[in-house]
Amino acid sequence: MIQDILREIKRQSLHVYQVAVYTEQGLETAQVQDAGSCQPIYSITKVFVNTCIGMLADVKSIRLDDNLLPYLQPYIRQDYPDVWNAVTIRQALAHRMGLDDGIFDIDRDDPRAYPTQDYLAYILQYPPKFQPGTHRKYTDCAHYLLSLLLETVTGKPADEYICKNLLLPLQCPPTAWTRCPDNHTIGATGAYMRAEDVAKLGWLYVNQGRYAGRQILSPDWVQQMERERFDVYPIKNTSFFVKNGIYGQSLLYSREKRIAIAWTGHESDEKIQAFQRLCACI
Repeated sequence: MIQDILREIKRQSLHVYQVAVYTEQGLETAQVQDAGSCQPIYSITKVFVNTCIGMLADVKSIRLDDNLLPYLQPYIRQDYPDVWNAVTIRQALAHRMGLDDGIFDIDRDDPRAYPTQDYLAYILQYPPKFQPGTHRKYTDCAHYLLSLLLETVTGKPADEYICKNLLLPLQCPPTAWTRCPDNHTIGATGAYMRAEDVAKLGWLYVNQGRYAGRQILSPDWVQQMERERFDVYPIKNTSFFVKNGIYGQSLLYSREKRIAIAWTGHESDEKIQAFQRLCACI
């Protein structure tokens, strides 16, 4: 399979750095272009956060219909619009907090232009315009808040919890994570990994939360992630689910075909989405 993907990358002259394919035969990797071993995976970071939220839900440390803001009280330093109190963990995971404007696009924004270095205060000054749960708006706000949730519940910065409780069982080497000026994990983006580390996460989902003989995540959470579109989305008319990161980062997996595919690079969304569909049909 990886050779078919590599041939197509060459044929289309795609700017892909690394490719990893995980099947029953094991993990295959290829370095397509010269680049550092760890690359920014941008919004694929969200799936790692969601997985660890699921781990907390599995052991009943949180409930998805809990209101989100009470968990964040240790970090809230000023008043905020009351509508935020209606937002639940589930709504944040599904990007259904009720926001309208695309604030806090951390990969495109210049943070120096923010009026404060307190990112939580910056987010909370923009109240949901719609009733939470009724309107979907993809935003980095959700996963900054969810990373703070991980921190308050576990007592550790979100990236430390993710590295110890998810990446270590997935047998991944040390990774780098971006934090905000207040030293909280950004969560919505900012992880630096190898393509094979991302493919391992996909293989975890292929196997209903099991990896290397260990049940890391419940099958119920895997199904809920897919059913409620917690940052993994079906590729129409295929058995694959996908998560994209800006500039062409990709995670694809199919339980039916028993395969997980990931790559890093720097390419247009349009080209990469077409390439994803091609890979899903190979």
